[in-house]
Amino acid sequence: MQGMNLTLRLILVVASALLASTVFAPLSWWFLAVVAWIPLFVGIHGTSAKVGGRLCLLHGVIYFGITMAWITKVFVGMSWAIVPLAFIMAFFSMFFGAGYAALSTRYQKGWLVALGGACWWLAVEMVRAEIFVLKFPWMTPGVGLGPGWISPVFGVYGISFFIVLGGMLVAQQGKARIAGGVLLLAMLLSTILRPSPYKVGEDGLRVVAVQAEGVYGDNLIQMADPLAGEADIVLYPEYGFTMDVRQTKHLYDSFAEFSRKHDALMVFGTVTKLDQESFYNTALTMDGDQVLGEHYKNHTVHFFNDGIAGTEAKPVETRKGTFGTPICFDCDYEDTVRQMTGKGAEYFIVPSLDAKHWGLQEHEQHAELFRHRAAENGRWMMVASGSGMTQLIDPYGNRVLSLPLMEEGILSGMLEKRKGLTFFTRAGWLFPWIVLVVGSAWMLWLMGSYYGQKKAQKIGS
Repeated sequence: MQGMNLTLRLILVVASALLASTVFAPLSWWFLAVVAWIPLFVGIHGTSAKVGGRLCLLHGVIYFGITMAWITKVFVGMSWAIVPLAFIMAFFSMFFGAGYAALSTRYQKGWLVALGGACWWLAVEMVRAEIFVLKFPWMTPGVGLGPGWISPVFGVYGISFFIVLGGMLVAQQGKARIAGGVLLLAMLLSTILRPSPYKVGEDGLRVVAVQAEGVYGDNLIQMADPLAGEADIVLYPEYGFTMDVRQTKHLYDSFAEFSRKHDALMVFGTVTKLDQESFYNTALTMDGDQVLGEHYKNHTVHFFNDGIAGTEAKPVETRKGTFGTPICFDCDYEDTVRQMTGKGAEYFIVPSLDAKHWGLQEHEQHAELFRHRAAENGRWMMVASGSGMTQLIDPYGNRVLSLPLMEEGILSGMLEKRKGLTFFTRAGWLFPWIVLVVGSAWMLWLMGSYYGQKKAQKIGS
């Protein structure tokens, strides 16, 4: 691979970027996640750090430019914003490429290159997804492949790690290539053969979720009325009620009356006003005229006035069991749902918001994150989104029920309480953070060794 000419490397890198973009909506060819990045690893193997970084920068610009094209619809009148945002995301690809090229130059081939490369990939992915100021956990190999048997063990980042490790082994020669192929096949089968949709027992709970955008006040409350009679819980979208319901008497009374009429708990998105300008984006849980709990959104959305970020992630204790109410973007990250599960959440009732004008691509991509959170923690999850995707997800990450995107509707589904904790919830969530430390330390040592040798050569000459 060291003798490969630059033109062929460019072809491989561009092909990988195009192939990887098909893994996500609108095409959603998820099964290609196990092979999409292999041409990239072949194309940058054995190059200099400078060339490897530049090739991966090109890969990132193409890949993120395609998969994040919906940004042009989010920022109305600022469609040009996709360019700097794609480049920002691509810089992380560049850092990976420079590091992997250095690894392949140092170790040439074999397990050390693949293991070091996978550690470095996940280290960069974790910084981009969980640490960076514009942290963005979408469009990773793990998210693309979907939930599987690895999910309740090492989570979505564990899936990414093993896909990348397998891909890098395939990019090698000899027995390493065979081992990589076996690992990638195992990852594909872990998703294909995950348990089929979970069957709810007789003690299940019925949740009715409302999907509506542009419907307000009492009209929104009453949308659930046709199906609320059999409901244990009625769920409305994030920001379904943009005023502070507790400070708006007629709305508060309407919720209390609706709850008593149907003997159902009410969970809905509202705000908690702190002053004229400051507020918490809030998921409120009511039973009759009693407020049982409130959750302030921990992960507010970048570039939007989404309130002050909350700092606690606690479930709500009710007569229908203990459940978590993370809000929308909270479920993009692993921590909020995991913490609520660890504190006793037996299932999840999630107000969410994806605006209609953001487009189908954004809605379909975002919907996948909720599946990973459910599978990681082994919990049922009902999501009500303004224009979709309103969905019911089982503890294995299967989408059991959903409403069509961009249409008003009511989704009624059964879920049940679960108490056991997955390995991921107990300790497996630490795996990517440990790999982050290992990968970063490995790369720092490698760079230190490289520059140490260069300095010694200068002194010797």
